[in-house]
Amino acid sequence: MKIRDLAIRKKFILSFSLLLFMMLVGGLVVGYLWSQVDEYQQVKSDVAETMMRFDNAQKIEQDFLIFGWKEIDFLEDGQSKFTEQFFNEVEKVEESLAQKTKSEFVNKKELASDFSSILISINSYKKSFDELRKLLYTRGFKDHGLEGEMRTYAHDLQKRESAEEKVFAFSLRRHEKDFALRKDLSYTDKLHNTADEFIEFVKYADIQEYPHMTAAYKTKTIEDIKAYKNHFDKIVQTEIVIGLNEKSGQFLQLNRNKKETEPRISALYEKINEQNESLRQTASFVIGFTLLILLLTVFALVYYLRKTVSKPIIKLDNIVKKVLSGDSHASKDLHHEGKDEIGSLYRNFSLMLDNLKENLKLIKDKNESLQQKAKQDEIRSWNIEGLSHFSDLMKGNNTNLGEFANSIISETVKYINANQGAFFILNDENKEPVMELKACYAFNKKKYIHKIIEKGEGLVGQTWLEGEAIYMTEVPSSYINITSGLGDAPPRSIMILPLKTEQQTVGVLEIASFQEFEKHEQDLLTELANRLGSVIESIKMQEKTQKLLEQSQEMTEQMQAQEEEMRQNMEELQATQEEMERNQKSLNKAINFKDLQINMMNSLLGKVYEGVIFINKDYQIVASNNYITDDLHYNEGDLMGNNPELIFKTSLKKKIEALQNDPNFILTGVSERQEAKIMDKFNNIFDSRFVITKIEQKGEVFHAVLFNKKDAEFGKRVLKHLFQAK
Repeated sequence: MKIRDLAIRKKFILSFSLLLFMMLVGGLVVGYLWSQVDEYQQVKSDVAETMMRFDNAQKIEQDFLIFGWKEIDFLEDGQSKFTEQFFNEVEKVEESLAQKTKSEFVNKKELASDFSSILISINSYKKSFDELRKLLYTRGFKDHGLEGEMRTYAHDLQKRESAEEKVFAFSLRRHEKDFALRKDLSYTDKLHNTADEFIEFVKYADIQEYPHMTAAYKTKTIEDIKAYKNHFDKIVQTEIVIGLNEKSGQFLQLNRNKKETEPRISALYEKINEQNESLRQTASFVIGFTLLILLLTVFALVYYLRKTVSKPIIKLDNIVKKVLSGDSHASKDLHHEGKDEIGSLYRNFSLMLDNLKENLKLIKDKNESLQQKAKQDEIRSWNIEGLSHFSDLMKGNNTNLGEFANSIISETVKYINANQGAFFILNDENKEPVMELKACYAFNKKKYIHKIIEKGEGLVGQTWLEGEAIYMTEVPSSYINITSGLGDAPPRSIMILPLKTEQQTVGVLEIASFQEFEKHEQDLLTELANRLGSVIESIKMQEKTQKLLEQSQEMTEQMQAQEEEMRQNMEELQATQEEMERNQKSLNKAINFKDLQINMMNSLLGKVYEGVIFINKDYQIVASNNYITDDLHYNEGDLMGNNPELIFKTSLKKKIEALQNDPNFILTGVSERQEAKIMDKFNNIFDSRFVITKIEQKGEVFHAVLFNKKDAEFGKRVLKHLFQAK
């Protein structure tokens, strides 16, 4: 039987069945495609998290290689907070990658090999770091590991009785330090040659010239020299395995693993992103194609049914047209009590209209859901890109607080399409801290406005006081001129956020717009504010450190000039003393008075010493002369801001306090010569004599400690004799 010969009821049933089937198939296909998009999005988020954790692991690794491996915690057992944090981050990355390789979706999309490749690279990177950690622990530092054992022998050699032995010991330590600083293997030969010369000297030393050179003493000394040399060779071999620079040894392997891992993660992220976008486009195409097919099918069915059914239902058709035209009375003629095909057609037609309306509503709701989901993905991408952009700004502008504030506020206003912005930073250098306007940006231009806000003053001060963000959508027309100072145009909404660290609020960020801020824009501003606090604190600490370094350098130059002036004065005093001695015979009647003058001059001459350190009112070292660095081996970082007991094994604070009531010190400005133990950076102890004097500079009081080793002159004569002999 042909279709056109079917009853009208069967024709409608067949037509609507076809429509429902096509809608069901289209809905299932679209639903499946969007479920795949969701899976891709989850995998993409996991890869992004992996990238962040890998970057964090690299930062921890750098901190460990710069200073972490020298900390006591690591040197004692080979573990520290840096190694724990590193392995924790890497293990989380490995766990995430391992789970993904087992995921049914990842295997289905042929991504498992990419995840496995990254997992292998991460594992190699972790193993390289662990090998480097073990090597650094074996090498040790100062009193730990191989270096600690070597120092024991070095200290024993430096305690030998003859000056010649001490010179050899000093030469060995010098070659050792040169290698440690320069990583040059030529110093190993120098140390070996010096050690061999030292052994030869001990072997053939004459007991008459060196009474302490007994056979047991020689044996013990030679064993210590060989042990010292063997430990030094072990350290050299360990350093070679570690890498004398970043392009060799374990350093090279570690960097190579990092460089192999980063591109693989980035490539996988891009691959997933491309597949995800392709799938989105396919889903959109399927939706459009399904709607088009449905529309074409409806038109085809309407045309066919009109052609095949119009004659028997002309009357019904006319009534329907009247109803569609708005004739409310025409609907009365639709009632048909018969049970023939016309009645069946009426009922099926009514049902079709209802179903069509419902299906169209479902399609509309589905489209709205898809659009809403696409908008959410767009907002999420916008937030991620924004936070990444601002993170790059924070890394690149972290030396000058003003430039940092200008770059952040201008980029913030531009990124969220706001109109005005202000960046306040806490100024706590005075007694009463205030919020100072550091940067201002309005209407795509940088503004130069000076403004200071006290705690509790206006909305900015209130935000500072309470530490909570403020968001306003009903802004008074006078707010900008009175409180904000950003310009003349009244904004529609204003958001003010505190920039906090763990201890306090260090700044306030104020953003104004002619439009209300959307929820995702508020979330981005809040996250940005949470990150800015610690960055501001870091920049302020760097600026303070730079200022202190400049002040210390200026003070050092001043003290060097004063030292030169003191030397010239001593030369003049020396000439005066010689003149007094020549005329002493003719001044017998004033002998007591002249003796007093000579004693005072000798006290002044005693101020010209080899070592000089300057102490501020807080008993901290603020400057020193070259003797401290050349002979005692301290560097500027060891001394500046530290207690003078780092060098002197006695309480200079108590001695300085006692001088305040000393009549002789008040009269002459110079203390009596005293004795004390001093220690160099390598923990060698020496006897010394020192005096203390007071200096006033720019309204501040400093105390200078001038000192000499007791055996300084003897040591110089021995060194001179040895070098002349060679």
